[in-house]
Amino acid sequence: MAAPSSRLRRYAVLKAGHATGYIERIHGGFARMLERLLRDPDENERWDVYHVVDGDFSFLDETSDFDGFVITGSAADAHADDEWILRLRDAVQLLYLQKKRILGICFGHQIIARALGGETGRAAAGWELGVKKLSVDSAKIREIYGLEFPSTIDVIESHRDQVSAVPPEAVVLASSEKTRIEMFAIGDQILGIQSHPEFSEDVVMDIIDGRLSRDSITIEVANEAIQSFEESNPDQEMMKSLCKTFLKGPGKAISFA
Repeated sequence: MAAPSSRLRRYAVLKAGHATGYIERIHGGFARMLERLLRDPDENERWDVYHVVDGDFSFLDETSDFDGFVITGSAADAHADDEWILRLRDAVQLLYLQKKRILGICFGHQIIARALGGETGRAAAGWELGVKKLSVDSAKIREIYGLEFPSTIDVIESHRDQVSAVPPEAVVLASSEKTRIEMFAIGDQILGIQSHPEFSEDVVMDIIDGRLSRDSITIEVANEAIQSFEESNPDQEMMKSLCKTFLKGPGKAISFA
């Protein structure tokens, strides 16, 4: 095993949403779930969480100290004009100009696209919830990240908004039956992922229960999502490898033939 790096690497997780009581209690919330996904315990790393959804943008005072930024999912709309969403949009623009690496998950994927000149909004196809199959541009992923990916992967989805147009210079890395832009990249600096590599089945079941109780999804959408876990196994380790390779370099890759 390679010796850990002596230089401290710092990463900021920008928390864009509040999780349910169950997800907070069992998994620590969205930000901690992503930290656990991406942290290397044997490396000299520091992970700081900033609650941007609650107006905490103090990371802007020390952006030069960070090696990368991760923006979480959220129940909020990335195309909305809430004050904190507009501040986050502006922060993404600043970080991009500073050449910082930014990984966006779900809402994070969408707010990055909006900030850098793309378009986001409600998906005409409605909710994507559960395990879905992506078509992947494996050649482009190999070119950018040096990873061997198959042409299709199964991922966990939980969204009804989408990126409808990518920013200038961005390339689309994956699509699904309902969502044309599932992943996009701008060089090796920006990676947007619509799916949730940090989620597990129990998290989705909790989200389904909550949305059913609020009548925000139909029983048909819920049943389809539940059935998807019975029929498919999401490739979370593959997505984890992609995220870590993007943030930290090819030494963190796992090869999937």
